[in-house]
Amino acid sequence: PIDIALAPVVDSLPPEIPVDGGVLSAIVWSLRLRYWSWRVDDYTGPTPEVRLFVSYYNPALTPRLSHSAGLRKGMIGVIKVFASRQHVARNNVVITHELLHTLGASDHYDLKTNLPNYPEGYADPGLQPRFPQKRAEIMAGRIPISADRAIIPPGLSRTVVGSKTAAEINWR
Repeated sequence: PIDIALAPVVDSLPPEIPVDGGVLSAIVWSLRLRYWSWRVDDYTGPTPEVRLFVSYYNPALTPRLSHSAGLRKGMIGVIKVFASRQHVARNNVVITHELLHTLGASDHYDLKTNLPNYPEGYADPGLQPRFPQKRAEIMAGRIPISADRAIIPPGLSRTVVGSKTAAEINWR
């Protein structure tokens, strides 16, 4: 039960997400983001509960993107994706992941290795043998194919909402 409406293009960029700045830096960034969002919001439709700001980057000029973020407090997402037809399906995975953060879902992967946490980060934690998995749990963001390797799902059709994520967003 989600209605999605596209707002006009925003001409300014949101504040950059801090990297290794600590708790105080994250708090300051969150406040700056909320202020920026309020200032640039000129959407004339119904008042949104969640605001997602998606920035598109040319993969030829920017082959690696910095982190995206979704904030439950403020219900704002800042999402960075690639602007190419071949990335549309994967972009949808990133956008959905950040949307679910705004609804209360937590990450289900190791922040240092990007590997899914077992069992909550596995789409099929009971699979025997455990690897390779065929799908990704959406909040893990990757399909575990071995104990030390995981790949980005090619699209939403290869993701699931696991039981922990469903509980976190009150989707039962």
